Amino acid sequence: MQKENTMTVGRWCGQWFIANRPKWNGNTEGGYHNLIYSHIIPNIESVALPDLTEQAVTDFYDALRSQGLSARSIWCVHLLLRRCMDEAAQEQLIPYNPVRLCQEPKVAEYKAAPLRLGQILRYLNTAEQLGVLPLIYTGLSSGLRQCELITLSWADFHVRYRYILKGQRLLTLNDKAVYFLEQIPKTNSPHVFLNSKTRTPYKLHEFYYLHKKILKQARLPWVAFRDLQRQCMEVGI
Repeated sequence: MQKENTMTVGRWCGQWFIANRPKWNGNTEGGYHNLIYSHIIPNIESVALPDLTEQAVTDFYDALRSQGLSARSIWCVHLLLRRCMDEAAQEQLIPYNPVRLCQEPKVAEYKAAPLRLGQILRYLNTAEQLGVLPLIYTGLSSGLRQCELITLSWADFHVRYRYILKGQRLLTLNDKAVYFLEQIPKTNSPHVFLNSKTRTPYKLHEFYYLHKKILKQARLPWVAFRDLQRQCMEVGI
């Protein structure tokens, strides 16, 4: 028998996040926190669980699109909301998971318009003004994935900083990246890049918002960091 409840989507997702966060690493926790508290809760927080229908979920995705959220981000929201509602159904708070009735959002390939050289230099100048140029330049010039960049440790460097070994990948650093890394003050932390506010390594969502802040302050159009990295490596920045 279904349990009688007045639980809302926002309250349930918040409780689910708090109950499960000890199981995740920092990047996963940050990503889930962003999806729940930046997208799910602000849009459908007050919807009672029994009122979360297939149409309500579809309308929610349409609202996210109208807000300019990327197709990939909406797909991530969908997967997380489906997981949350699966557990609500297991707890008999709802008779079934309506998210599973919805057509899964398609992840369209995002084709960013390449930034001009002058725009890339403006991006780098803004990163320098914000005090994060070593982090940003190393990421753009080395080929490191974002999750690798923000967890980079001094132990990953070899041959006086000119090589980075991440897993089975050996990445070469150019002279400018080596110069920037040599300017970083040494701390007791094994990690290279620390968030100046928390004095801990960046979480993935924190790095995302840092990149977004640089673009906004430099008055540049949106481009995903991975796409900007590809452009910078092609032109040899």
